[in-house]
Amino acid sequence: MKRTERPIFIVSSGRSGSTILTWCLGQHPNIIPEEESNWLGPFAIDAAVAFHRGSVRGERGQLSANFIQREELLSRLGQAINELIVSHRRKFEDINLRKQAGWYPPAFKVSRSPEEPKSRWVDGTPEYSFYICGLRKLFPQALFVHLVRDVTAVVRSLLNFFPDGRNRLVANEQAAYEYWLRRVTHCFEAEQAYGPAVVYRVRYSDFVERSESTMRSLLEFLGERYAPECLEPLAERINSANVPANFNERDPRTDPAIMERAKQLSNQLQSSPQIQGNSARIAEKLESEFDHRVQYFLNLERNYNEAQKMITKLQKELEAIKTSPMA
Repeated sequence: MKRTERPIFIVSSGRSGSTILTWCLGQHPNIIPEEESNWLGPFAIDAAVAFHRGSVRGERGQLSANFIQREELLSRLGQAINELIVSHRRKFEDINLRKQAGWYPPAFKVSRSPEEPKSRWVDGTPEYSFYICGLRKLFPQALFVHLVRDVTAVVRSLLNFFPDGRNRLVANEQAAYEYWLRRVTHCFEAEQAYGPAVVYRVRYSDFVERSESTMRSLLEFLGERYAPECLEPLAERINSANVPANFNERDPRTDPAIMERAKQLSNQLQSSPQIQGNSARIAEKLESEFDHRVQYFLNLERNYNEAQKMITKLQKELEAIKTSPMA
């Protein structure tokens, strides 16, 4: 598999530093920093749904009869996506084109020289924590960075983050703990399922306090040489929630069981080394969850169509009653 087919995904709870880490890696001569995309994970499910629709009943000749398997179809789609992203590097480097597209990223450089290869890309979309299995189907050689930050710090940031300038991202303290717990649980399961050769844990505290050594280790995991320019964005504060020093996040209505579960997992990830090896049992669990999502959308369309037929039938019966001489 070519190096150019090894995209990098930073997965996290959100409010954990994924934006700044994306831009740090994007300073590397071989890595393009991508805007948070949100569509690739759902696309993997949509593509799997399309495959199953083309492999059943009277449509069997379209895919199955040509010996095309689902994993092959998804990986070929992933190759095409990868090639498109890399080929649009020059347009992405044009700040005016990015502004026209409605994206106003930090004023960091994308490339320092046209000679930089920039053959890979990094995407730091936090919501991809829920789609790691699907993303691996699109990009079998993708690498994942699990950026984990202490849950208390994330909760404080979430409660002071207003994406649209008016509305908070989460409603209250309990929602913040639940937000963190759901995403980090998925990331931790991916660590166990696929092992440290695929999912590499980076602690936010190490990234901030031991920046150079942490970046060196991360780039070694990614198979890239160390580039000191990757540390330059750390001098800037971007996408910050600006939490006041005297902010008190405590809410007596918060379920202590939720808080305790989140803190236990946070402490485990902060204090324990990443497990070596991988768990076939958890990998099967993630595969089953992916298949369940695919089946849900397959059934959703079928159920919708059946409901539409029923509504049409009832409407006709109602019209017949209205026009009946007995009415």
